[in-house]
Parts: sequence; C-alpha cells; structure tokens
Amino acid sequence: PYTRSGDAPDSLSTQSAAERAKYQAWRNKSGLSQAEAMRLYLQESDRQVRVYGHHQPALTDNPQQAQQTTPLNTPAAALEDSNNTDQEQQQPRGLAAIPLLCAAASESRQAYLRRLANTRVEQAWWARQEPLTATPGSLFALPEALLIGFAALVERVSLTAEGFVPMIPIDVLRSFLWPTHNSLLSLWMAYILIATSWTAAIELSQTIVWGSRRTGLSLDTVWKEQVVWCAQSVGTLTEPHQPLTARLTGLFLWPYGLLVSLANAMGPVLWKSVFYTAFLCMTWWFWLVVLPWLGMALLCLSVLAGNCFAVIELAGA
Repeated sequence: PYTRSGDAPDSLSTQSAAERAKYQAWRNKSGLSQAEAMRLYLQESDRQVRVYGHHQPALTDNPQQAQQTTPLNTPAAALEDSNNTDQEQQQPRGLAAIPLLCAAASESRQAYLRRLANTRVEQAWWARQEPLTATPGSLFALPEALLIGFAALVERVSLTAEGFVPMIPIDVLRSFLWPTHNSLLSLWMAYILIATSWTAAIELSQTIVWGSRRTGLSLDTVWKEQVVWCAQSVGTLTEPHQPLTARLTGLFLWPYGLLVSLANAMGPVLWKSVFYTAFLCMTWWFWLVVLPWLGMALLCLSVLAGNCFAVIELAGA
C-alpha cells in the first residue's frame, strides 16, 4: 500500500477505517527485506486461495432459488460489498458481513439439504470462514474462532455421518442439525455486534483520554463508522423479511439501539461518546452475562426444534 515512508499520511485522525488499517499493516511490516516480504506475500496469497477459492461457482441457474442458498465466501463478499460504499465511511469487516449472514440464515431446509448433498467435506462452508472482528490467529479472535470451529464441527458431522446410524437417512440427521446451523449464524452476528460495540467504546475512551493525535483516531470517525452502523445493523435484524433467528438476535440487542438513540440526543460528539461509554460500562452485566445465557437458550431451543424437523423428514422419507 505504501511503497516508501513519504507515502504514509501525516495524520490518521481524518482517515477512514480502511486507510488506518492499511497504514497499521504497512507499519507492522516495515523493515522487512525484499526476500522476506515476498515470502510473506506468497504465504498470505496461498491462505486467501485456501479460504476463498479462485471464484464463486453458482449453485443454481434459478435466481429465486439462488437467493435461498448460503453465500459461499462471507468474508470476501463482505469486503467487496463494503468497497462499493462511500469511501469516506467504511464499515468494519464484521458489520459488512451482517447482511450476508442474514442471507445464509434465511436458507430453507430443503435448500440446506440440497447444498449439503452437493458439498464435499473439503468444501464445507463453515470451515472456510474466519474471525471478522479481530486478526485471525490473535488472542482477541479466540472466542469468535471457537464459535466458528464448533459450527464447522456440526457441519462436518452433517457431511460425514451418512450410514453411521443404520436405516436412518442422512437427511434426517441434517434436518435435525439445520436449526442449530441457523442459530449459530445468529450467534455469530450477535458476537460481531457486541464485539464491535465494545471495541468502539474502548477506542472512544482512549481518544478522549489521550487525544486524536496519539491514538490516530477521531471521535467523529469512530462514532459514525462503528457506533452508528452497529445500531443500524441491529435495527436491520428486526425487519419482517429477516429469518426468525435473526429477528430474535435483533430483539436481544434492541437495548443497544435505544442506547445509541439516547446518546445521539447529547449534542456534541464528545458528550455522545462519554454517555455511550459510561452507559455501556454500567450495563456490562447485560452484554457479557445475560446475552451469552440467552445465546445458550437459543441453542437449546434449536436442538428441540431439530427433533421436530427430523421427525418431519423421517415421515416423508
């Protein structure tokens, strides 16, 4: 991105989130030799090919049916979609993936069964996903990586358990696991939104205490690119066309939209930031204790619902 030190911006406080991330990546790799830089470039290129593949093959020629299938490469598609938005305000990668995860959660049971019937183990969807709220492989990405890993395990069971239980068709097991798959997608969306909201609070606090010059951030930029978009994403989840699990997630996170609305009434962005950060910290128990328990309840309900769908599939077999 920056071939020499003179290409770096003089101030990061006025730069977009994408430009700040590009600068930090350039800064972390500065001082490398040409051979080492080329080695790391090829290593990252190989990783991108393994995760995203070379292209996105169409699962069907029917546009209406295509809307019911799971997007193949959520992180890559999210980045491509965010590049088409206003360059002055760039969505964080996690928030940009929310609409695609909603589309994945709206996949019908029959479409889910057809997709798994045509999917090899090495092409499993969950296995190709990566954390969106932190650098993959870092400590901060661990909770998200564990969630994705568990979902990948559920999907692997769906793909490899054929013949494991005699006289039980594989579609019965897949129907049983379909609600769990959708619930895990909703939990992923909830985690992205909660992590983004707390990351914004931390960045706002640091900027208030240390100033924009030292943190490379501005209160207005963080507020617009993270807080406002996060609240808009929560509102989007509750729209009538969204799947049931996504709407439940939006209902659980409804207090966040109320918090941002109250903060917006504070006037200048400084007071908005102070109110937002203080109120988020005072209600930490809701975000870090109550919501995880609600997530576990949603998973338990998905297991109960899975029994119903398994019986329906078994009756029709």
